[in-house]
Amino acid sequence: MIPRIVIACAILLLSSFAVRAIGHGEPVELRQPFAHFPRQLDGWHGDDLRFSSRIENKLGVTDYVSRFYRTDPTTLVHLYVGFYSSQRHGDMVHSPKNCLPGNGWYVAHRDTAVVDVAPYQPFEVNSYTVENGIDRQIVLYWYQQSGNRIVTNEYLGRVHLVLDSLTRNRSDAALIRVSVPFEDDPAAATRIGLDFLKSAYPALSRFLPYDIATSQS
Repeated sequence: MIPRIVIACAILLLSSFAVRAIGHGEPVELRQPFAHFPRQLDGWHGDDLRFSSRIENKLGVTDYVSRFYRTDPTTLVHLYVGFYSSQRHGDMVHSPKNCLPGNGWYVAHRDTAVVDVAPYQPFEVNSYTVENGIDRQIVLYWYQQSGNRIVTNEYLGRVHLVLDSLTRNRSDAALIRVSVPFEDDPAAATRIGLDFLKSAYPALSRFLPYDIATSQS
């Protein structure tokens, strides 16, 4: 356990130093602003949930979409995609591992799920069961780095950030998160989230730089 902690700390220190030392890369823009992200996704109908200016400044995102989608009055998901055209010390992708507990959510269970949307290759994402009082949610999330790399591990994400900054002069990334509230059946909530991604995921490829889901870490 101790060696793993030491390695993790070393990676974090190295990546922080490297990002400061080599700059933050040339900004890479979205293909189109998230303001144009569709509010109708097959049978899903979306309503915006914008953050306050204080929260937006804290997140440091270049652009984002935050929206509730429904298929009926009882089926609800929240989509959040925060995009950073480049990252620098202090303005980097915020990990749900830190943000969820910081907002009062207790992580009751950690798992993974597989997003399988033709014609893209299936890929694995993080799947958390979180609780805040009587409220419970399934949270599916992953990171999209440098256009086409899917990352679920924050430590590997920092390593890739350093390498991309050094070799490609870019550090763009997006956090993609789908949250599904539930009462008694987390497995059903997971299925709802994955079903929603069958509609939302192809739309993301028209916004994020380059085609998505070509590689994974």
